Amino acid sequence: MTDSSDADLLNIFWIEVKEYLEALNNGLLQVEMLPEEDKSARQNVLREMNRVAHSMKGAARAVGINLIETLAHYMEEIFGAAQNDKLTIEPDVADVLYDGVDLIQQVVAGEENDSETVAAVLANMERIIATIGGEASPTAPPSSPPPLDNDTSEGAATPPVEPASESQSPAIIIRPVEETIRVTVSKLDRLMAEASELLIARMHSEDHARHIRQLRQQLSRWGKEWRTVRAAYIRLARRMQDSADDLATDLSALFKFLETNQRHLTEFSRQLAQLNQQLAQDNMQLSALADQLQNDIGAMRMMPFETVVGGFQRMVRDLARELNKQIELEITGAHVEVDKAVLDALKDPLMHIIRNAIDHGIELPADRQLLGKPPVGRIHLWVEQRGGEMVIGVQDDGRGIDSEMLRRRIVEQQLLTVDEVQALSDDEVRAYIFHTGLTTSRKVTHLSGRGIGMDIVRDRVESLRGRISVQSEVGKGTTMLISVPVSLTRLRCILLSVGGERYAVPSAMVVRMEKVPRENLFTAEGRLLVEINQRNMPLVSLADILQTPQHTPERDLIPLLVLSSAERFVAFEVDELESETELVLKPVGREIINLPFISGAALLGNGEVVIVLDANDLVRAAMGMTLPRRRERVQPAIAARPRALRVLVVDDSITTRTLEKNILDTAGFDVYVAIDGQEAWAMINEMDFDVIISDVEMPNMNGLELTRRIKETLTTQHIPVILLTSLAKPEQREAGLRAGADAYLVKSQFDQGELLRTIQSVT
Repeated sequence: MTDSSDADLLNIFWIEVKEYLEALNNGLLQVEMLPEEDKSARQNVLREMNRVAHSMKGAARAVGINLIETLAHYMEEIFGAAQNDKLTIEPDVADVLYDGVDLIQQVVAGEENDSETVAAVLANMERIIATIGGEASPTAPPSSPPPLDNDTSEGAATPPVEPASESQSPAIIIRPVEETIRVTVSKLDRLMAEASELLIARMHSEDHARHIRQLRQQLSRWGKEWRTVRAAYIRLARRMQDSADDLATDLSALFKFLETNQRHLTEFSRQLAQLNQQLAQDNMQLSALADQLQNDIGAMRMMPFETVVGGFQRMVRDLARELNKQIELEITGAHVEVDKAVLDALKDPLMHIIRNAIDHGIELPADRQLLGKPPVGRIHLWVEQRGGEMVIGVQDDGRGIDSEMLRRRIVEQQLLTVDEVQALSDDEVRAYIFHTGLTTSRKVTHLSGRGIGMDIVRDRVESLRGRISVQSEVGKGTTMLISVPVSLTRLRCILLSVGGERYAVPSAMVVRMEKVPRENLFTAEGRLLVEINQRNMPLVSLADILQTPQHTPERDLIPLLVLSSAERFVAFEVDELESETELVLKPVGREIINLPFISGAALLGNGEVVIVLDANDLVRAAMGMTLPRRRERVQPAIAARPRALRVLVVDDSITTRTLEKNILDTAGFDVYVAIDGQEAWAMINEMDFDVIISDVEMPNMNGLELTRRIKETLTTQHIPVILLTSLAKPEQREAGLRAGADAYLVKSQFDQGELLRTIQSVT
């Protein structure tokens, strides 16, 4: 086979193994949860896992990945023994199998596995196999070549596994297999971009229709004006019929021209009415087609929430065993489909929330019984779609959040004074758990207590233009609610104007829009307040927040927009409130997206670009709170990179530069080169780069100096830097990482696959 076909085969293998790992992880969880008496369902799951392990073994052998082949062989032996009642998959056995799954996952992710861990996992599997009289060899699993279709295995003749009923397995759902075809996300993104351009074309067409309606209105006014003078025209025409002088002749010619104008006016009005009707029909059809096309493409990007359920179940199972707690995770709404980008972005935050519920919330069984609770703690995760939003909730029945204790912690960490914290409601106090550095835990563990995590959860949710809130009751539990838009490409917004500029605010963040009489304003404790819907709230000028001049004069009725974030309500004065509309979000550069108060950008029907404001940051600024660090937002699907990744290779060796450039060119990158750090720094200030790959030892400015300069400069510190050098000593590696490098690769161990994977991991 050619190098290209080898690479294609390996790519297919990596995709295939991910599916095998998901099946094994879910299968193990299901075996552990199935009751002992449900032997039929247990046998079905074991048979399926045996088949998966066998297929993975054959696939790994085909591409020469020996470690995965060996692990899969051992798993096949264990599952086969369990299927034949020679072994029971008890928690200790499951732990070893999970370790094997994790080890394979690390290989797939390109992570380095230390030899001690590999040896320990293999030894544990061999020990299990030895107890059942099986054969195991970590270096020489069966070597006969597997069939190409991976189907002629021991279990291949068995009937397909039937989906387990809800009574058999309440948490793991095996979906029936559908005929599928693999399509890369980048292809879907390009298709979504084209569909979005169609939506923009529809908006342009609607704008043209508005212009035609305006022309019709002008023609109508013209016709009315003509009718008001037509009687005078007729009288004058009759008088001129009896006159024979030259003036009468000229006036007669003018009257004929006016009659012709009237016929043209009538005909133009008729044709314009027909054109308007046809355009309206075409717009309706274009709108329906554009909406249907984008909905269909969007559906192709949608994934059932249940695809991540296995990871949550596995984490709960492992942490509960580690902390000697008994915890049941209930999941509802797992069939709801979520955009892949949203699901990927929310997976880690949800993991962290569940981990907090296990560590902070759920009590030990003995403590729960003393409190009159069942010994088994309960975490309920649910997913719902509410209109244009996806709502995900995580609820536990643990100890809850003590607001008074949290008040003391806020004062201890000097976030607020005693008077300030006492003025807050319990809901406002609980919102402080998302403050960077604040922790409610008195002890530090490997799971929690360092004051990091919940602020990152908030940032990730808000990067999706969503919001997160917390509800809690001491002794009864805590509920986290996450709301995010269903679509990352289309967003319903309220249009407004401030300082002569138009802006948009997501409708989901808007509580109320109205004009308030100036006499309704009042001052308390030095702050301007307004009462809206029987609630007193701060009133601030949006122009002051955005630092733009306000163009409107003093007026009796003030247009207000009420926004809500983290249980806080603020009224913003604007110049003018416009309509609600659906916008097509467009990707923007890092220079814009990282500015305060900016959430994104969108196009209006007339081609005007409008900035979408970040309601969460606006509320924080209005309340005098510190804004969180700027986060890289999840750009819309149409935001798949409009260009190839731009890479700068910095090396004083022409041979090395050429080698690296050829590798990266072949991989599809847009590659530039520099001979030293000084030239590289000049280039970095002239154009935008997505990643820098630099040698360390170079004249004029070495790689460490270049890295430090990049990371210490506000406009460039976001650019990932990979140091690729011959300096292999640990202290040299540490020096590179201390300088700010995102990765450190050694040339003597150079592997182009590792370089490409490293670029992917840091960008």
